[in-house]
Amino acid sequence: MNMNALLFSLLCINAVLGVPTKYKDKGIPRNACGYQSCTPSDPDKLNVHIVPHSHDDVGWLKTVDQYYYGVKNYIQRAGVQYIIDSVISALEQNPDRRFIQVETAFFHKWWEEQTEGRRALFKELVNNGRLEIINGGWSMNDEAAAHYHSVIDQFTLGLRTINDTLGECGRPKIGWQIDPFGHSKEVASIFSQMGYDGLFFSRLDWRDKSKRLNSKTAEMLWQGSSNLGDDSNLFTSVLYNHYSAPSGYCFDILCSDEPIVDDTNSSEYNYENKIQGFARFIVGQAEYYATNNIIITMGDDFNYQDALSYFKNLDKIVTGFKKFKQYYDGKPINVFYSTPSCYVKAVNEEATSNNLPFPLKTDDFFPYANDPHAYWSGYYTSRPTSKRFERQGNNILQVTKQLASFVEQSEDNISELRTLQETMGIMQHHDAITGTEKQHVADDYHRILTRAVEGSIRKANSLLSFLLPLTPSDDIDLKLESCLIANVSVCALSQSNEFVVATYNPLSRPVSHYVRLPVQSSEVNIVGPDGESVTTQILPTIDGFSYLEEFHPASLEVVFLADSIPALGLKLYKVKVNASVSKTSIPENVINRYKIGDNKNGLELDSTTGLLKSITLNGITLRVEQELMYYIGSRGNNNGFDNRASGAYIFRPSSLYPNATSFGSSVNVTTYTGDLVDEIHQTFSSWAKQIIRLYKDVEYVEFDWLVGPIDTSDNQGREIISRFSTSLDTNDLFYTDANGREMIKRRRDYRNTYTYTNEEAVAGNYYPITSKIQLKHTNQNIEFAVLNDRAQGGSSLASGQVELMIHRRLLDDDAFGVGEALNEEQFGIGLVARGQHYVTFGASTTSTGKTSSAVQRDIAQKKLLAPWIFLTASTELWDNINKEFSGLTRALPVNVQILTLEPWKGSEKTILLRLEHVLEKNEDPTLSQRVTVDLDGLFSYFDIANIQEMTLDGNQPLAENERLNWIIGEELTKFFRESPGRKLNYTKATLRDSLIDLNPMQIRTFLLTVIYK
Repeated sequence: MNMNALLFSLLCINAVLGVPTKYKDKGIPRNACGYQSCTPSDPDKLNVHIVPHSHDDVGWLKTVDQYYYGVKNYIQRAGVQYIIDSVISALEQNPDRRFIQVETAFFHKWWEEQTEGRRALFKELVNNGRLEIINGGWSMNDEAAAHYHSVIDQFTLGLRTINDTLGECGRPKIGWQIDPFGHSKEVASIFSQMGYDGLFFSRLDWRDKSKRLNSKTAEMLWQGSSNLGDDSNLFTSVLYNHYSAPSGYCFDILCSDEPIVDDTNSSEYNYENKIQGFARFIVGQAEYYATNNIIITMGDDFNYQDALSYFKNLDKIVTGFKKFKQYYDGKPINVFYSTPSCYVKAVNEEATSNNLPFPLKTDDFFPYANDPHAYWSGYYTSRPTSKRFERQGNNILQVTKQLASFVEQSEDNISELRTLQETMGIMQHHDAITGTEKQHVADDYHRILTRAVEGSIRKANSLLSFLLPLTPSDDIDLKLESCLIANVSVCALSQSNEFVVATYNPLSRPVSHYVRLPVQSSEVNIVGPDGESVTTQILPTIDGFSYLEEFHPASLEVVFLADSIPALGLKLYKVKVNASVSKTSIPENVINRYKIGDNKNGLELDSTTGLLKSITLNGITLRVEQELMYYIGSRGNNNGFDNRASGAYIFRPSSLYPNATSFGSSVNVTTYTGDLVDEIHQTFSSWAKQIIRLYKDVEYVEFDWLVGPIDTSDNQGREIISRFSTSLDTNDLFYTDANGREMIKRRRDYRNTYTYTNEEAVAGNYYPITSKIQLKHTNQNIEFAVLNDRAQGGSSLASGQVELMIHRRLLDDDAFGVGEALNEEQFGIGLVARGQHYVTFGASTTSTGKTSSAVQRDIAQKKLLAPWIFLTASTELWDNINKEFSGLTRALPVNVQILTLEPWKGSEKTILLRLEHVLEKNEDPTLSQRVTVDLDGLFSYFDIANIQEMTLDGNQPLAENERLNWIIGEELTKFFRESPGRKLNYTKATLRDSLIDLNPMQIRTFLLTVIYK
C-alpha cells in the first residue's frame, strides 16, 4: 500500500454548472450518464483511457473519522472531505475531466454535511457522467476473510445509499477492488449477480501476473460460480501499474514529480519530453494487452486533496498528445479522460465487433505473493478476536433485521438498524476484517462495533417486548441483554440467582442448540416454556481468567439443550441458581479418562501422550490425531526478499525452524462426562489449552481452544496452529471454501494457471478458510472436514492432514505499510483468543440419509447463524408473555435458507427478502436438486401483496438489468486468441406467482410489499 498522504484542500468554487457545448461536439447526449456519457474510442487508434481516482481506506493507519476529517496528519496526511470538495471544484472548470468515487462510507458522511445546492452540484456531475460512482460498497471489502453474508450486506447498504441520494445515474456497473490482497471467485460471483459488467484489481501473484502480461491474458472472463455457470461470468481486468500513476507522472501535492511546464520561454520547459515519456509508458503497457484500448490509473492513496494541481497537468497530457503526435505500432495514440465503465464498454465493443474471445478463469487468485518470500497469507488469521467479533456482529444483525420485519416500522424505526449495518460495512474493509490496521485503529473498530452491537441488542429488546406479551396492548420492557464476554466466563446476569434465557433461532428451520452460561453454583434448575424440567450439566470452565479478576469470572458453566427452537423464532427458559451451593471445581467422574462417548459417537486419546488418537461418528471410526502446535515467525529487517519478516500481512516461518513445533511430548488431561456432553480438557502449556467436546446426538466433535498470551520471552514470535492428521489418502488434494460458500479444489505445491515455485513451502500453500477445509479419500467413499467459527488461514501440508492457524503474535513489521508489529495486548498482557473448530466426517455419496457434505453445510449454517442468547432479570414477567413463537408458519426445506429478511421502506411497507439454496451440485443426491418455495402464507406476521424480483443487492429490478455480452474462450492453459470462442448470453430467473425455484447455490432477491396482520 502506498504511504503517500494528503495535505489540505483548495477552497471550493461554488459555481453554477452549465451544460457544456463540448458534449455536443463529442457526440455525447446532454445529461447523459453511464455508458452514454463515454467519449467514443477510435478503432483505428490506440485509445488510452485516463482514469483519475483516489484510493481512500476506510481505516488503516488512521481511524475512519481521522481519515475523513484529516486529523492526526503526523500519522498520514489524509482528509477525504477535502478530496471530494476539491474534485467537485476541479470538475466544474473543465467538462472533459472525469473522476471516480469509490467508498460509499465516505461519500455518505460527506453528503450528510452538504447544503442542498452542493448536493445538486454533485448530482449534476453524476448525471453528466463526469463524476462516476464505482464499486458502490460501503467499503472496498476484503475478499479472503469476509463472509458472503457480510459482503452482500455491505453492497446492499452502499448501493441503497447511492440509489436514495443520486438515483439511477449513480448506480455502478463496475467493480473496483484495486487493493484487497488476493481475489475470491465468490466475490466475483456476487458482482455478477448484482448485474455488474466488469471488475478491476491489481494484486495477484507475481508469477501469475508475469505470465498473463506476456501472453496478453491479463483480461479474462471470470466464472465466479461453477454452479451458476455462464451467468456468473464477469469481465475482469488486471491493472498494469498497480493502481498508481506512471513513475514521474504523479501530479498530486503529495508527490514530488515535476509538473508539466508548457511555456516555451521558460527555462523549465519540459512539455514535449513529458509527452514522449508518457508515450513510452503507454507503448510499454500496450504490448501486454489484446485490444486497442488500455486503461491508465492516475491516482493513488488519498490523492486529489488539491485536485486542481493534478487535473491541470492531466489537461496538458490530453492536449499534448494532440499537439505532439505519438504512435504505437503505426497507429496514433488517442489519450482522453475516461472511467472504468467507459473502458469496459470500449473493450466490449471492440471484442464483439472482431469476435475476440477472452480466456476463462474458474478458480481464484489466492494466495497473493508479490515476491518469492512474501506470501500474504498471514492476514487470513491476524487479529483473531476481531475476526470473531465481526462474525458475532453479523449474527445479531440478521437477528435484529428479522425481528424488525415482524413489526410494522416507520422510517425512523428502520434507521435504528443502520448503525450496525454501517459498522458491519466498515468491518468488511480490506484493512479491518483482515487485521492489517494499526492498533489504535483496531481499537476504534472494536469501539464502534461494540456500540453498534449493543444498540442492536436494545433494538431487539424493544421488538421482542412488543411481540411477546400475551395481551398485545400490554406495554412492557423485557430488559433483555446479551453476555458478549461469556467466552471468558463473565456474565453478570447468569451469575445471579434467577433469570430468564431467551433463545432466538435465525435459521429457517427448527434448531436444537446447547446453551452454555457461566454460573457460580453447581446447583442450577431450569424450566422450559411449558413448565417442564430441563436437564442441566455443570462443568468447569476452560480457564480461571485470573487477569479478569475485577470482572469476577465464574469458575463453572451450566449446559442445557434448547430443543427445537422454532424457525425464525424464540423459546424462553427460566433459570434458578442455588447460590448456597457453591463450588470452584468439579471432580472427574469417569472410569477411563482417555475415552469418551460410545460405539456410535466417541473418541479416544493416546494414553501416553494425552493427544487425540481416533474419532467415531455414526459408527465409523477414523484415525485422527490432533494437537496444538506453533511456527516460529521469521524475523528480519525486510532489506531484500530473503530478510522478509513475518507480520500482519505476511506469514513466513523462520528458515531456522521451518516446520511446526509441538508444545511437548505429552499434555495434561482431565475428563468429565454427563447426560448432555462429555469433555476432555487438555493443557498444552500455561498459555495453550483445549477442550474436546462430544455433545449427545450431534454429528461433529467440538474443539474449544484457548491460546494466549503467546510466549515471546525468547524474543521469538509464534504463530499457533491446530493440526489434524488422518489416515485418509488424499493425493495432495484438499478443498477450501470461498467466503463461506462454494468449495475450491487445491493441490499442494501447484497452481492452475502458472508454474509454482516453492521458495516458501508452508506459507505458499496456505489459503483463506472462511468456514471449512475439507479432505476426500482418493478411492474410498469418505470425506473429512474441519469447520471454524471465524476466518483463518489453513492448508494440507501432507496427505490426510489439515491445519488451521488460530493466533499470531509477532515482533517485527513486515514492511507493507502498517508500520507496527502484530503484537496485540489486552488487559496489560498479550492477547488471549478463544474459538472453536468442528470436526465431522462421513460418506461422500450415499443412497440413504445425508452425505457428509450436506452435514457440513448444516453445521456451518448452525454455527454461522447460531441461536442468539438473550437474558433478563425480569422474571416477574414470565406469566405475562408468550414463551415461544415463530416468524414462519412452516419451516423451509433444509437446503433452503432465508439469507435476508429486513425492512426496506416503512412508508411503502416493503421488505427485502433473499432466499438461498445452500448446497452445491452433486453434494447430495437429494438435497442438491432444484427446490421450490411457496411464499404464500409463509410469514406469521404479514401477508404478501406484491413480489418484485431484484438484482442480488436489492436496489434494481432484475427485469431492468442489462449486461454486456462477451466472447468466451477456453481456460488459460488451453487458450488461443485465434480460437473462435462462443458468445455469452446471460439468463434471468422467472417468477411464478408466489413460487420460487432455487437451483444449487442460487440466491434470489425480492422486494415484498406486505400487509401486516
